[in-house]
Amino acid sequence: MTERVDRQLTSIKKVDEELQIVWGEVYVPELPDSQGDFMTTLEVRKMAYSFMYAGRLGKVDMNHDNTINGSMIVESFIARSDDAVFIPGSWVVGMHIPDKEIWGMIKSGEINGFSMQARAMKKEPTTLKVLIPEIVTGTTDEADGHTHRFRVEFNDEGRLIEGLALEADGHVHSIIAPTLTEEADGHAHRFSILEKMTPNSPV
Repeated sequence: MTERVDRQLTSIKKVDEELQIVWGEVYVPELPDSQGDFMTTLEVRKMAYSFMYAGRLGKVDMNHDNTINGSMIVESFIARSDDAVFIPGSWVVGMHIPDKEIWGMIKSGEINGFSMQARAMKKEPTTLKVLIPEIVTGTTDEADGHTHRFRVEFNDEGRLIEGLALEADGHVHSIIAPTLTEEADGHAHRFSILEKMTPNSPV
């Protein structure tokens, strides 16, 4: 018996305005996804390769509505250990977005990441410990020609308490989600905190 699962974990990390391509991790190994499950590095690699073998590069919809929208995966790779942008071991894709309306939703931050739809063939109960610092700092992705330093706080359960993208270019942004600031001065910023999370071995 299989179970259909829809998961979202990571955000868009790179955008090429001219080519209308976005890049981001589809799945990060050894960290829990939106349903509390996780995969090993080996299983993530197998999944990425199986997807490519199946040739489903144009099977892209939005919000799991099962309506193909013309977007196409044009790059797919496993992030190497020395990758400066993506989390090592992750499945990363680059996606071309030809539709102007969808591209506008990406630029505005309304669409902010990849969500994987798959069928889970086998699930094994496992406990995974993940260390989330109480305070995480970093730098947002560039938007409107600048970046912000950001600071977010988490409670003991790993839930976002509050966050702020500090002043830059004459304004600040509140942080409303673990991957996106609120809009200010006509734009929003993406950012990632997954690199600050430390997975331990399954116990």
